Amino acid sequence: MADRVVLDAHAILTFLGQEPGWEEVEEILRTGEPWMTLVNLGEIAYILERASGARAADEVWANLRAETRADGVPIRWIGTDDTLVRRAAAIKARGGISYADAFAAAAASVLDCPVLTGDPEFRVAEEAGVTVRWLGRRA
Repeated sequence: MADRVVLDAHAILTFLGQEPGWEEVEEILRTGEPWMTLVNLGEIAYILERASGARAADEVWANLRAETRADGVPIRWIGTDDTLVRRAAAIKARGGISYADAFAAAAASVLDCPVLTGDPEFRVAEEAGVTVRWLGRRA
């Protein structure tokens, strides 16, 4: 069975920057069952555009949104519907987590799988009952 996880922006940025834990993200992108929300992809795009320009952001966007990816499996996208938005709002209401991160946590909750991250804000999501798989702490 494929390794099913929701990827947040932190996980993708860790992979792109080859920061500690990037190999775990690479494995998911090559052989797992990666899920994301467009809200989190938007977060990645604005961070990359600020740091490296619109072209870099566009290239990463196109790669992650591609229906086929030469360097791995396609990412699956959870729709932004009433259930997802309401769950994200409930997680955000707890405080201590960004709205974009609340969407990744909500997606993991809806899909009943872990969110892969290294972002400490996700402790709030754990307290809300979301399973968090911390980068670099894989058993």
